Amino acid sequence: MSTGNQSITVTHGVGMLVAALLGSGVFIIPAIAASVAGSWSLLAWLIMGLLILPIVFTFAALGNKHPHAGGTAYFVQLAFGDKAARIVSWLFIWVVALGAPVIVITGANFLVNGLTAIGVIEHSSKQALFLCAMLMLSLLLIFNLFGLKAAAIIQTLLSVCIVSCLVFVSINSQISQPFHLPATPFQLSSVALSATYILWCFLGIEAIAHLANDFKNPHRDFPLTIIIGIIITLVVYSLISLSLLQMHFYGDERANLNSVIDLVKLSFGSKGYLFVSFAGFLTCYISISLYFVGFSRLLSSMAKQKQIHPLFAQTNRFTVPYWGLIAAIIITMVMLLNYRYSGLDLEGLIAYANGLFILIYLAACVAGGKLLSGYSRKLAIFASLTCLLLFISLGAHALFALLLLFLLGAYYRLKR
Repeated sequence: MSTGNQSITVTHGVGMLVAALLGSGVFIIPAIAASVAGSWSLLAWLIMGLLILPIVFTFAALGNKHPHAGGTAYFVQLAFGDKAARIVSWLFIWVVALGAPVIVITGANFLVNGLTAIGVIEHSSKQALFLCAMLMLSLLLIFNLFGLKAAAIIQTLLSVCIVSCLVFVSINSQISQPFHLPATPFQLSSVALSATYILWCFLGIEAIAHLANDFKNPHRDFPLTIIIGIIITLVVYSLISLSLLQMHFYGDERANLNSVIDLVKLSFGSKGYLFVSFAGFLTCYISISLYFVGFSRLLSSMAKQKQIHPLFAQTNRFTVPYWGLIAAIIITMVMLLNYRYSGLDLEGLIAYANGLFILIYLAACVAGGKLLSGYSRKLAIFASLTCLLLFISLGAHALFALLLLFLLGAYYRLKR
């Protein structure tokens, strides 16, 4: 077992996880789900909430029994050997390469809107978006170099403020306005499509698995963090979804993008726009921060096992594996440059990242079926079937993940 600095408490862990799961999704996914399935989107939220629970409990059980900086890759190594673990490690690296730019650009867009509203930036442009994205990456590097404990405290405080405000505006709208849900005809296909969008909101559990051994009491605190974090996230998403349906703040793309802004304006007036802009930036910042920390821990674990250059195992005086953090920043910068100059499609990045996410979840759950026992093992088997079903539901967007899996498998099979 690798040793961590054991500085994270349950409170800090929950703050980091909730912010990661809310991320950019809380400001757009509830409205998109409502646009697809109307009031029946609540059923889609319920279905995804139930389907994600076995996966959550599997990660919690594995982190309890085998806390390690390698996260899912370490679980797979214990269950199926080094080659399988290396494949999972590279899948996670590709997840960061594809998913991180999406969150950074989303956060930078919120920051641009906020700075434009207060007059710091004259008008929104792609150049302003790119510069704000670079600023965001610089802040991520600076604050995370000071160690996980410092970053966790800051992220926890931000999470409390953001979640409190979102819960307040949701409940306030439901109390102050006549409550009724729109009548929507039931269509199974619409509910299923809505559920696939909702899946994006729960992609983040695997990132905190890399930090399991950094908790003060890993065997107790890590499972508690995951379970509490998921419950809070489900409550926030459910309240926002109910309010958006009640106020009919959804529909076309413009309405969906402004859905939470309109909701906040009910409670805070015109200042709500500024709140959503900066709150959106902060949630994206915290979300990507967790991924970068998990990424650096993964590279450190790979270096210690001589899978990559030993340079990535080096840490500073705050026990931060800084070369892995720098690598995450560089990879994201390269992808952002592609976005800036080649018109990279963010929707495609999201779809391809989803496929890789689910493969990683599937690998962890299958490993859980072998490593766990009793009731936990049964949940892991059920979670594996759930992941397989979700992967199939992605359709053509799953082909990239399959191709990458095939190429990595072929490489390690031929390598002696």
